[in-house]
Amino acid sequence: MTGWRAFVVAVLLLAPVPGWAQADALKQGEDFAKSVRDAQASGAVAEGSENDVPGYGGTAIDASKYLDDPDGLTDAGISERYSNPDYGVVIDSSRPEFDPATIDLSTAQDIEYDPEAYVGTGLSAGGSTGNCEPLPNDGTTSSTYFETCNEGDQIITSTQTCTETLNVEVEKITTWVYYTADRGPYAKRSLFNSYVTSGTCQSKGTFSYCGNVSLYGYKAAGDCKDSSYSTEILECTQEISGLTAASSAYFTGIVPSTGAFWMSKGETVKPAVITRNTSACASFAGNAQCAEQGSEVCSDSDPVTRNINGVDVTQPCWAWTRTFQCTERKAANDCSELQANAQCTFDHKECLSENDDGSCNVYDDVYRCVTPASGTTNPQAYLCAGDLYCINGECMQVERQASTEFKDAMVAVQTMGDVRDQFDPDNLTLFNGAKEGCHKPVFGLVNCCAGKTSGLITTAAGAAAIAGGPTAIAALATPFLTMFLCSNDEKLLDVKDRMGLCHYVGTYCSDKILGVCTSKRKSYCCFESKLSRILQEQGRAQLAMSWGTAKNPDCEGFTVEEFQQLDLSQMDFTEVYDEFVDAAKVPDEVETSIEIQNKIEEYYKLHGGS
Repeated sequence: MTGWRAFVVAVLLLAPVPGWAQADALKQGEDFAKSVRDAQASGAVAEGSENDVPGYGGTAIDASKYLDDPDGLTDAGISERYSNPDYGVVIDSSRPEFDPATIDLSTAQDIEYDPEAYVGTGLSAGGSTGNCEPLPNDGTTSSTYFETCNEGDQIITSTQTCTETLNVEVEKITTWVYYTADRGPYAKRSLFNSYVTSGTCQSKGTFSYCGNVSLYGYKAAGDCKDSSYSTEILECTQEISGLTAASSAYFTGIVPSTGAFWMSKGETVKPAVITRNTSACASFAGNAQCAEQGSEVCSDSDPVTRNINGVDVTQPCWAWTRTFQCTERKAANDCSELQANAQCTFDHKECLSENDDGSCNVYDDVYRCVTPASGTTNPQAYLCAGDLYCINGECMQVERQASTEFKDAMVAVQTMGDVRDQFDPDNLTLFNGAKEGCHKPVFGLVNCCAGKTSGLITTAAGAAAIAGGPTAIAALATPFLTMFLCSNDEKLLDVKDRMGLCHYVGTYCSDKILGVCTSKRKSYCCFESKLSRILQEQGRAQLAMSWGTAKNPDCEGFTVEEFQQLDLSQMDFTEVYDEFVDAAKVPDEVETSIEIQNKIEEYYKLHGGS
């Protein structure tokens, strides 16, 4: 074991005795001393006073039988040799051994020679010798991170459906039928010319001149010929006015059966007028923000023949359904939660997308937040250079004014180790990072970039999850990352960020609709250790080095020359002090999560999923 590692192990072993044990030991010591001081000298030799001696049981002890039987004592010893386990340890040649020369007993000797220099007179803790260094508490320290929210235009996408139907109009009208000819008892054809031209009257063919004169009360002459008088049947949609009877041979006659000039009166049906009613879909079809999805679908085709106003009308489809994808811009703001968070303060704005005129339509509001420390409530532990006081097997540490030299030395040793382990011989750089990112819909509920928002986790737990693969990572990542559509890489980033390994670079718009940002990506530089990340953050600040842009983050390490320019004494390493204690713990958080999941699955299998 190297010297600095042995030193860290020693740090972990030197923990203070609880305060109540110290106080109790001192109180018992004072009470006992007072009782001895105040006792009468004759009391110590008074009759029966031996019974006041702690542990005294009189002279009738079992071992007295060996006073006159030395051989029996020998036999009893041999018997114990083979039956007493403690005896076996003593004579065991392979029992653990240690070299006294490797243990520094100088502090114990100093306490023995001059205890008041450590404890002070009157048992008060006020010695002048020794130097104690505080050890980090368990758990995680507070950490600063950046969280974002949005304000501006929100694109709302919705699916709209509408149905177009057929309009069928069937018209019934009253008609008047006239028999016309050039001569005879029939209506005179020339009187209908204007009505035929206007469409009021339509020709329905010819009729037998000779065979129909009887309808007017006449008898056809023997030489009557049907083809001689230009007969025509006219059907008119109104009763024709202006017709009069005449006494000449050529006249318009009255039909005796109707008492009028028309032959018959009836009802006729006009051809069905079929049109498509598109009004239900007009608002979507005429909207440039709506795009039709696929082809229209016939949604009403049974029955194909329907009776409309007493007339049967046959159509293969009577209604069609159309589907549109429509977008709408609305003002939105989801920053209320961050604004109300006492751990977060507004830092700056970034524009994610712009209108054609250059004005910003979506802002990313960046807040600086602090994750509270999650340390334990154990009392402060110290590493003391000789400042240790022990009574009756219980030790107390004398608290001194602590310096940061021990912690800084630990960081320096760790930094030198990382310099060796994280040197890239191909590029000749130190503490290289990796570009990583995650997505979050603007104004959306899904957030694959939760990270430190969900709280920090210890390095040991995170390392165990990463070593365990996707299942272990999902068990430790922010819970809803597993529920929603977040990739394995995003879950891994979530764990790394909560371990304190990642530096937030920025956010950029990754998807737009109608020029408005609808999805964004956060960019990070992630490193192999929290110490590497701190060295990069504070080192770049010293060297005025950029992190690049959100779309193209610069996660390159330091060159050897750049690293030589860094002043480590000006850096704040408080955040990593806990790592040296956490590294010695057994990371059982992930194993516990997986075990719980397995037990749930076994329960459901046993009970048939109920």
